[in-house]
Amino acid sequence: MKKLKLNYRLTFLTPYIFFLILIYCFASLGFWQLDRAQEKDALNKAYLSDTSYIDIQNQLAVNTYQQIQASGSFIQEKQIIIDNIIRNGQLGQMIITPFEINHELPWLLVNRGWVKKIIDSNKLSDIKINSVIQTIKGRSGNLPRIGIRDSVAFDENTTWPAVGIYPTIEEIEIQLQQNILPYILLLGPEEENGFKRNWAPRVSSTSNNYGYAIQWFLMCFGVIILLINKLKKFISNQKK
Repeated sequence: MKKLKLNYRLTFLTPYIFFLILIYCFASLGFWQLDRAQEKDALNKAYLSDTSYIDIQNQLAVNTYQQIQASGSFIQEKQIIIDNIIRNGQLGQMIITPFEINHELPWLLVNRGWVKKIIDSNKLSDIKINSVIQTIKGRSGNLPRIGIRDSVAFDENTTWPAVGIYPTIEEIEIQLQQNILPYILLLGPEEENGFKRNWAPRVSSTSNNYGYAIQWFLMCFGVIILLINKLKKFISNQKK
């Protein structure tokens, strides 16, 4: 008898639990889309902001796309070439050069920009740079990233400059055997020693996210209406 009652309760509660799960999922997806839109807005605002340059020797913690500067020298003999970067339909490479501020601080990775890859040749692009003491300016940012990487970042027998496939800062740190700051400097377009540079955020329109959020919230609202109607029918049947 108890087993029959338990089965009845489970049968009765199952559709209500299912409705509650749907409401939670749809609402969560809607709020996630709103968060993504806000993140994109924040990135665009940070990029368009025209604040004064922060010297990272005095303030190591910086925000994404914050204008920063550093004084020191490039480590010319330890450069990283990030391979297979496509820009405007052309295959190319990003040139990442370590920058030493002083002997106490971690090295700063500097993205000097994009160069077209030399196809059908073992020859590398000319990326030589002077190692004199200088001040460089740009914005804080991140290394190029890819959703799925189907190989290791660096070959075991890598020589310098090291050619890698979408390496992380941690992987470059191992390759250099040197501590590195957790962000990179995107070399300013007006700075010397750079290549093609366009650091504007590569994000889709926030209107898509807001549109998806509305859809998820409407679906959530629809399920709430179904749940209310089902509860009303149950209450009505109980009164009869």
